[in-house]
Amino acid sequence: MSFVALGIGGLMIAGGAYLSFVQKKKTEGLVTELKFMKAVSLAELKDSWQSLADEGMSEGFRDLVETNGKADTDGEVKAPYSNVPCAYFEATVTREFEKEERSTDKDGKVQTKRTRSSEVVSSRKSPSPLYIADGDVRVGVDMDGATLHLKDGEDRFEPYESNKTYTFFGVQFSAPSGVRTLGFRYKEKLIPLGHPLYVVGEARNSAGALRIGRSSEKGKPFIVSVKSEDEVIADMKGSAKAAFYLGIALMIGGAAVAVFFR
Repeated sequence: MSFVALGIGGLMIAGGAYLSFVQKKKTEGLVTELKFMKAVSLAELKDSWQSLADEGMSEGFRDLVETNGKADTDGEVKAPYSNVPCAYFEATVTREFEKEERSTDKDGKVQTKRTRSSEVVSSRKSPSPLYIADGDVRVGVDMDGATLHLKDGEDRFEPYESNKTYTFFGVQFSAPSGVRTLGFRYKEKLIPLGHPLYVVGEARNSAGALRIGRSSEKGKPFIVSVKSEDEVIADMKGSAKAAFYLGIALMIGGAAVAVFFR
């Protein structure tokens, strides 16, 4: 009996059960919560906060809200690669490379093969704050912990030139020895300036200003999305279904490993 096979099979079954039942149930619970939330306008939200602020009671203001508006920021922000005006961006540089791997077969012969891999060598997020705006009302969004749905921006690959100096976001790149650098992939995701924005999160007073961020109550949704509510819910339903079927496959595979590789 192989305890290794039993252990691997058991882990696969446990992971599959988590995906099929626990994770699926969590996602479906969030879908139900979003469906029954009533959207509030930014003007209504600000009025509620302002009325408490006028009474000196805004410090305790906390409310889980769903709202819509347009993306805004301070100053002029452009995506690093596409140069598109945006309210928020995330950009990465990924190095794609080949490395040589050696192994010895059962006859003692050394075999060599090349494998292709990649690694992120630099990344950057928008330094400017994100706001959701509607008319003359603008509310700041604290991005930490948010589930983000961003638009795809530039995505291009450039072959590596050994005689060229590469600098990514102010840091010079040095090619490591022992591997063959093929090139760099430049990729960005963004929220275009003025794009419709769907936000679900906790509205609260922060340093005398109204802001939306991650809920202080565990398990509550915090979503910042360029997609509509209906699109977000459809994506979540798809994720729940995918988790269920992946979990079933893992449980079947785990049982097979435990039984047939003893």
